[in-house]
Amino acid sequence: MKSLCKVMIVDDEMLVRQGIKHLMNWEQAGFRIVGEAANGLEALDLVEEVKPHIILTDIVMPIMDGEKFVKIVKERHPKMEVIVLSSFSEFEYVRSTFQSGVADYILKPKLEAEYLLSILNKTAARIAELQETALEEPAEERYIEQAAEKLIAGYEAELPPGVLNSVLPGDSYVLIGMDLKHIAVQEVRSSLIQMVETMISQIADTASIHLNMKDQALYILNMNSEIWNSLIMDVRGGIGHLPPEQKSGVHMVMTERFTDFYQLGAVYRNQFLSLARYSFYMPDKHFIYVGDLPDLPQVTADLDMGELTEQLKRKQFQKGFAGFLEHIHLKSMDYRTDIFEFKAYLGNFIFNVTNTLGKLKYDTERLEQSKYEFFRRIDEAAYARDAIQRIVDFIHEAEKVIGETNTAVNPNMAMLLSYIQEHYREPITLTEVAKQFHFNPSYLSSYFSAHNNEGFSEYLNKIRVQKAKELLTSTEESISEISAQVGYSDQSYFTKVFKKLTGLSPSTYRREQFAKED
Repeated sequence: MKSLCKVMIVDDEMLVRQGIKHLMNWEQAGFRIVGEAANGLEALDLVEEVKPHIILTDIVMPIMDGEKFVKIVKERHPKMEVIVLSSFSEFEYVRSTFQSGVADYILKPKLEAEYLLSILNKTAARIAELQETALEEPAEERYIEQAAEKLIAGYEAELPPGVLNSVLPGDSYVLIGMDLKHIAVQEVRSSLIQMVETMISQIADTASIHLNMKDQALYILNMNSEIWNSLIMDVRGGIGHLPPEQKSGVHMVMTERFTDFYQLGAVYRNQFLSLARYSFYMPDKHFIYVGDLPDLPQVTADLDMGELTEQLKRKQFQKGFAGFLEHIHLKSMDYRTDIFEFKAYLGNFIFNVTNTLGKLKYDTERLEQSKYEFFRRIDEAAYARDAIQRIVDFIHEAEKVIGETNTAVNPNMAMLLSYIQEHYREPITLTEVAKQFHFNPSYLSSYFSAHNNEGFSEYLNKIRVQKAKELLTSTEESISEISAQVGYSDQSYFTKVFKKLTGLSPSTYRREQFAKED
């Protein structure tokens, strides 16, 4: 008897991968699917992680094709067996892979369960390691994993009687995990998966099942409904206690609880995937749960590109560019916005501006050459703020073309700073300043941070503390009086801010300054 043979699937067509995964009951046949990849380059990293016995790989794939992939795998792991999947027209490629040592090939039109199984059994018989141990019986957990993966893929699934209650006895389920598509480095992925597993293992009164999903760390949590609220607090607390350096790129997603295991596929598609996409608009939100989502902004219609074009034709560049920047910032606050549509909208702006400036007889050769790079970088942006920054970069380039600088990207910064310096004694707020300069408050906050290297509150506190230092050394007024003079109504808060920026309390600072004078 032989132990379970580990199989990895490499094909750029998701439907082909899904079809192979659900072609048969793999573990009953003595095999286990341990991973899948969409191209050779991606597969090379996965091979090192899952160490398959047999690889099923396509030939024609983007980024790295099957021919090169097979050659590298056989050089690094000569004992790994490779079976090539091909169409009739790819036979010349298949022939070249035999020179690298593939075990067999299967024509995709013949990809049926019985034929595939015969090729796999023949190949597995050549692997000495598999002949040394007794056949593993699928554990009950594996039955559940297989059923869950089928439900998620849109297939029907059935479990042996008693298995579900034996492994997952609670009355409620929840899907929890994170999307890893934006994490390119395999070592980082592995550490994040380990972090998630550790966190989940520490949640009391729950049972968990890890699902083998491409580009995701996904788990089913099972619990009794009475611990639901404490579960939310435990997950939120676990994320909150992570060191700052470990939170980068972490967006833990948790669905609402559900009571029917066979609803899992619908919950995954309708809740988990949607919540995972929301992280594109909320890069600093590390726990994404429907009950914690921020309020949505008032719905605004898309900016009329025709109106923008007219503004450019009238050479109202500042108005057009600044208006678009404010609009896309507001748009990015609606986390329900389709990511593809959002990126396409930004690309449309670049196309329209370049085209319009060309018609206005500006020399747009530089813009024409660089616009495709902007398209690429927007497409690759992991977060909305990164995509918006590409638009800011593009506007800088456009301003060079039209012979203007700091028109939209930095229209009134000097005036803003001057206003704060003049009114720091007053209880001014971001909302009041935004109203004064006809900005949306949220847009002003991001705009200020992006173009002054510090936030609005940080800058206001810096100005106030600087003025307080002058008063502490040039007057004998009390700390309370100085606090009020520089805009703080609460002396204890003033003391806290002052110490944070200077390292000293106001009274200690005053004593040290007087001591220096003596």
